[in-house]
Amino acid sequence: MKLGEVLDIERERRGLSPTEAAARLGMGTDEYEALERGATEAERWGPLLAEIAIGLGVPTSRLLADSGRAADARPGEVGSLVRRHREQRGRSTREMAAALGIASEDYSAIEAGGTPLETWGPLLLAFAEMVGEPVFNLFYPCGIALGALDADVLRRERLSDVVSETGPTEGGTWQSSL
Repeated sequence: MKLGEVLDIERERRGLSPTEAAARLGMGTDEYEALERGATEAERWGPLLAEIAIGLGVPTSRLLADSGRAADARPGEVGSLVRRHREQRGRSTREMAAALGIASEDYSAIEAGGTPLETWGPLLLAFAEMVGEPVFNLFYPCGIALGALDADVLRRERLSDVVSETGPTEGGTWQSSL
């Protein structure tokens, strides 16, 4: 399963069109649709961000803004927040790179603020807030890593959530808000 599929499911679950989602995120509809198709660098960098958060034992949102809120995310802040949390935990850059399965140079680029995480991380945090989910759940929906989850299973799970949230009608039947 791709990150884009999760975004599509969550957007639909909230009853938003791609145009509405794009506008709320401050991006063009074409760019947003590419994100949902899985045709952006977010596919690589989003899940890597979640792995960094796991490795550091830090909420993913706190690697994107000190407060954990999208409104407080600042350009170029992701790398410095990752570095600060790594240093607080006494871990080396080599140790982190090895744990993530990436080259030390690539990890150093993350902490230097020289990767697409600086753009995609805050955007994904804003998306998560828009759909009312923790940003980590975009990469581990239902607590399962993206690569191990089937899109149809997630769609059914999320649909059952919507039906449960809507509740029964006066006649006793269940009605979805979709």
